[in-house]
Amino acid sequence: MLLLLDVLCLAGVLWCGTLIAGLLAGRTLVGTGTAVIVAAVLVLPGFTAGIVTNRRALRGRRPQSWFIREVWAPPVDLPRWGLIAAGAGLLAFWIAGISAFTGIGVDPRAGDRVALDRQVRHEQRFALGVLGGVGVGGTAMAASTLIRERRTGTRRTA
Repeated sequence: MLLLLDVLCLAGVLWCGTLIAGLLAGRTLVGTGTAVIVAAVLVLPGFTAGIVTNRRALRGRRPQSWFIREVWAPPVDLPRWGLIAAGAGLLAFWIAGISAFTGIGVDPRAGDRVALDRQVRHEQRFALGVLGGVGVGGTAMAASTLIRERRTGTRRTA
């Protein structure tokens, strides 16, 4: 199940990347509502599974709180090239989302259809940049869990 969610999360990252590339080229491939909903449906379950399954049991000294038995851990089981690729992807989506702010703050004049379309493209690029970045993180975390499960031979249920 985690593999399926990881693949869906990766599909969401590719979806966001494709739509952002189209927006940067000046074309809106899909309407904002559809683009964001599809991206969220593809990305968020894999991100949630990556967060939930990427926990480690505490070892050594007992924690002060009796109810803390596990802590979240970053995706350290990924190979170095995987961490670098995830970092580069996260940076690319972050830049795409942040650079969209340049056009969001401008109020288009009434009746200026070109400016309104540009504003909508900036808003869509911001939303897809955020969801793409979340998807990169979810894909990396779920892949890290899958690598750890394969290496240790243990399975972790969410």
